[in-house]
Amino acid sequence: MSSPSTVVARRGGITVFLLVAFAVTWAIWAPILITAQTGGLGAMPWTFFLASFGPLCGAVAAAWWDGGWSGVAAWARRTFSVRFRGVWWLAGVGMPLAYLAIAWLTVLLVTGGWPDATGFGLTEKLPGLAWPAVALVWVLTFGLGEEAGWRGWLLPALSQRMPVFWAALVVAAVWIAWHAPAFFFNPTYMAMGAGIVGWMLALVCGSYLLAWMTVGARWSIVPVLLWHAGFDLLTAADQSAGVIASTISAIVLVQGVLCAWLLWRRGRRPRIDSRAGREGAAAPV
Repeated sequence: MSSPSTVVARRGGITVFLLVAFAVTWAIWAPILITAQTGGLGAMPWTFFLASFGPLCGAVAAAWWDGGWSGVAAWARRTFSVRFRGVWWLAGVGMPLAYLAIAWLTVLLVTGGWPDATGFGLTEKLPGLAWPAVALVWVLTFGLGEEAGWRGWLLPALSQRMPVFWAALVVAAVWIAWHAPAFFFNPTYMAMGAGIVGWMLALVCGSYLLAWMTVGARWSIVPVLLWHAGFDLLTAADQSAGVIASTISAIVLVQGVLCAWLLWRRGRRPRIDSRAGREGAAAPV
């Protein structure tokens, strides 16, 4: 396994990250929330997706706080590096494809027929867009915007202070809290009811799965970004409500438990090589 590359950091970087990530997202979501609670929300505005860049903004601000523009450059080199083994490309793209195959087969077994292929990936949140365009939106928003912060900055920063197992759990807690306003305007979340407990459990398991992928990819988020976008494409589609989303979530729960066990076994705090941050590479342990 590898350790996150780092630069000599100032105190307070995590606080800066959290303040900026939450402030940007919640400030953009606030007008949507007010509209939903007062006059009712029609179509989801495009700013819903724009708010996903809060964690990315937090990461840039925290990297700058830690090391100035050289710190931002070092963070970007590591976070978006493609210098990892090819198996992680397979994980980032192949796992969503496997989810799709298993979920559609489950639909066939449960209902006796295949899902409507013409509805694949389509969502009322992005009306009029074909699925390739929807996929691109997911990649550039909740893929890039979220993962650049959660796994791109926060997970490595926490992993300097504690084992990755615990760091992933803390990231999950922050990730859940960050979503809080959406439960008062996003119809998908508002309809969960008691299902919110299962949703939170799924995020915890997802955090362990994505932490395992990030560590394996030498702290690059590229495979994780692709996985996250693929997961959203499959589970946020209008036709996915019910069997498809439930099947995929169940698979991720199992994967998350397994990855949590693997990270628990890894246990020890990663050793830091101060040269790695300057070079944008990761040091082996």
